[in-house]
Amino acid sequence: MIGETVSHYRILGKLGGGGMGVVYEAEDLNLNRKVALKFLPNSLESPEVLERFKREARAASALNHPHICVVHDLGEHEGKPFIAMERMKGESLKEALARGPMPIEQVVKLGLQIADGLDAAHGAGIVHRDLKPANVFVTEREEAKILDFGLAKLTGSEKQLLGSEVETAAQEKNLTSPGMTLGTVAYMSPEQARGQEVDARSDLFSLGVMLYEMSTGRLPFAGNTAAEIFNGLLSQKPAPAPEISPKFQQIVLKCLEKDRAARYPSASEVRADLERIGETKRTAIPLKSLVAAVVVVSVAAGWFWHRASRVRWVLETAAPEIARLVDADEYQKAAPLMREARAVLPDDRTLEKLWLQMTGEASIESEPPGAEVSIRPYPGDADAWETLGETPLDKVRILKGEFVFRIAKPGFEPSFFIDGWFVSRRVKLRPEGSVPPDMVAVTGGETTIGYSGGYVPNVELEDYLIDQHEVTNEDYQKFVDAGGYEKREFWKQPFLRDGREITWEEAMSVFVDATSRRGPATWEVGGYPKGMGKHPVAGVSWYEAAAYAAFVGKSLPTAYHWKRASQSDYLPAQLASGGNFRADETREVGSPEALGGFGTSDMAGNVKEWVWNEQRDGKRYLLGGGFGDPHYMFVFTDAQLPWDRRPNYGFRCVKLDTPPNPAATAKLEPVFRDYWKEKPVSDEVFQAYRGLYQYDKAELRARVEKTETTENWTWEEVSFDAAYGNERVVAHLFLPTTGAPPFQAVVFFPSAGALFNERFVPTNIENWGVDFYVKSGRAFVWPIYKGTYERRDGFVPYAPAGSIRDHMILWSKDLGRTLDYLETREDIDSARRAYVGFSFGAWRGPIFLAVDERFQAAILSSGGFVHWNFLPEADMLNFAPRVRTPVLMMNGRYDEIFPLDSSQLPLFHLLGTPAKDKKHVIFDGGHEGGPPAEDIRESLDWLDKYLGSVRRN
Repeated sequence: MIGETVSHYRILGKLGGGGMGVVYEAEDLNLNRKVALKFLPNSLESPEVLERFKREARAASALNHPHICVVHDLGEHEGKPFIAMERMKGESLKEALARGPMPIEQVVKLGLQIADGLDAAHGAGIVHRDLKPANVFVTEREEAKILDFGLAKLTGSEKQLLGSEVETAAQEKNLTSPGMTLGTVAYMSPEQARGQEVDARSDLFSLGVMLYEMSTGRLPFAGNTAAEIFNGLLSQKPAPAPEISPKFQQIVLKCLEKDRAARYPSASEVRADLERIGETKRTAIPLKSLVAAVVVVSVAAGWFWHRASRVRWVLETAAPEIARLVDADEYQKAAPLMREARAVLPDDRTLEKLWLQMTGEASIESEPPGAEVSIRPYPGDADAWETLGETPLDKVRILKGEFVFRIAKPGFEPSFFIDGWFVSRRVKLRPEGSVPPDMVAVTGGETTIGYSGGYVPNVELEDYLIDQHEVTNEDYQKFVDAGGYEKREFWKQPFLRDGREITWEEAMSVFVDATSRRGPATWEVGGYPKGMGKHPVAGVSWYEAAAYAAFVGKSLPTAYHWKRASQSDYLPAQLASGGNFRADETREVGSPEALGGFGTSDMAGNVKEWVWNEQRDGKRYLLGGGFGDPHYMFVFTDAQLPWDRRPNYGFRCVKLDTPPNPAATAKLEPVFRDYWKEKPVSDEVFQAYRGLYQYDKAELRARVEKTETTENWTWEEVSFDAAYGNERVVAHLFLPTTGAPPFQAVVFFPSAGALFNERFVPTNIENWGVDFYVKSGRAFVWPIYKGTYERRDGFVPYAPAGSIRDHMILWSKDLGRTLDYLETREDIDSARRAYVGFSFGAWRGPIFLAVDERFQAAILSSGGFVHWNFLPEADMLNFAPRVRTPVLMMNGRYDEIFPLDSSQLPLFHLLGTPAKDKKHVIFDGGHEGGPPAEDIRESLDWLDKYLGSVRRN
């Protein structure tokens, strides 16, 4: 490989190799620095070893410490993964020990450094589990560097590096056995030798073995076989070592305790005891004047040497690594390295530039002033608070990212909100004791509803209180037990049904549970199901919610009050990701991951929440989405009849300081664009718009990344070059096990839920109910469009017009490149392809179909015109008339997002497809459309008509 270029690294020569890797010296062509590239040997390319190799890179990259080898990059060359690490000069500790024992001063120095590195790793939730001399490098400057985190155990939040706890446990089980050589056994802790759970103290046992070997030249538990060494580890005391001083021996023996509870509790305490030994040796010099002068000079020289070494570390190692992390938007990882580097070079221009890149400004005032402002990452450790200072804060720099802010002052209730790195707020603190239990304070201001099918005005709100959690079954039981359904004074609103007012008795006959007793629809015999007390009450109508609010002396929030408290206009994806959406039932309120704006919980998902405002046709709004809903319902509004009592309908209450703004309680009737009257641009102007979507047909450089075969399909994860920047598009291709190639292909564009999820999994096609396309014998293609899943970039459905236009162009190019890729496959029929879009994908579909005419059929499900104003080059109005592809539209008659008369029908009318080749199916349903069986029948009939029947074996 010498002389070859791998990614942006040029191979200069081979440094060495071992059981788990071959290492080359290389030049980083981007940053003009020397690095070490570690490749797996050909003989070890099993899935388990590959995962161990990747684990090493992920674990080490989570750490930035002078005594841990810096991992710069994880890449792949011709199918072979590699790790790019800092280039170090020196030798392994194993090589150094081959020459015999070390002087005690050197042992103490290296032991201090190894303990310091372990302390950093353990603090980040990483246990090494394979600490031994072969995995410690000693540089020419006698600096220890811990290597090879391939068997590292990730704990707490660091498990996110590998996935879920179930996945992590399975991988750890599979990755423990490979590479367990005799040398590794000699450094194992007793608990690891027994196959028990390990923790940070297991690494300290391994450190004790190394300290013993470094100072004596031999192992504490000798043996010629693994069995003999295991016996020593588990049942014998370390061999006597009279050459070790009593104080140092005491440290070693404490590390080597069989019972981990008797060992040091942390690496920092090992480091502290080693430091005390070093200090004792330095003060043991006779205090004569000449010698004292020599000591002063030596100490000064040592300080200057250390200072020069640290400066070189900043310039050669820290600054380039910080730049890499900043470029990757990994600001939390860059932060500790930046703090350490700035402590060495506080006025360095390069560091200052990077600091400005990775931070923003926070300006916060409070009434009264002098409140402490603290932040913690959102989401993240609920106890990881960092103090910024006292109010008023003026342009204090904080890391880029999202944070929970806490403003607290003795004698006042703390105030919370979620915001980013550019924040300017004024908070009025409430006196201590003025906020009832289980309520939180919300700072008022101008508030928007967000997307509600059309335009509704913004409203100015005063400060107010809102329930921290959704009203629970336990809460609602108190209302029932107090005779809530018998006392008319709580039911203050007229009962309107089918345009007429009905009597109290008629209304109460509707509000019954499964056993015809009065109560929520999900209850039985007047009570909630066992074990569900902390779950939100569900199956209640708007009338019941309003009555309960009157019972507790509160009110239902208006849509504006609810929206402001949710902060759904600021962090929709992050807040929705912790919500209970795709489950089959409610969960207990107050889950840590369900934290919302201003300290609320479960505003995203769990149950949809009734709010005060009326819409047209007597409907009332529900906000936030509930279990069983897609994630995007967190930001969209819904309106249903106030009598509806579905299993995911619930509520929470507010307490207002002053009467609400009349505009906030008013009937909300969204204003729609009148697409029946608007006119598209001319053909000449449209061609100019269409030109924005064109791209050069460059080389794809496609490759298959993963493949897996199940009963119904073969799944392939493929990737190819995007039509912009240096990005890659990932597409998931599902090939049917029925039928025969070349297969017809269905290319999918999902709903806005793809903007709220971090990772695509193959089972998505079943979860989204689109697997029937594959089972029908057709190939199904799901590209990962810019802004979705692993390519998320913060885009939201109601983004500014410029962002929508820019993303429309990128999505069109991603779709086009996907078609380019399909044309290279002999098993795909390039003359029989269909576009399928659901909701968000159906809304955008006419633009794609007008720009790229390579589809022979299209299905737009639950889509329509949107009632916002777009830039003309991204306005569906100008593209729909240019569509010629046969189009099937399927919608719900009562869709609140795409209303029938103002959204669905004008789109169908304006589609340029000949009348004989377009069809509009209207189901008696809402946004989700009609019954699945009907949806499947209509879809497959359409594809059979325009693509033909599938080929059979």
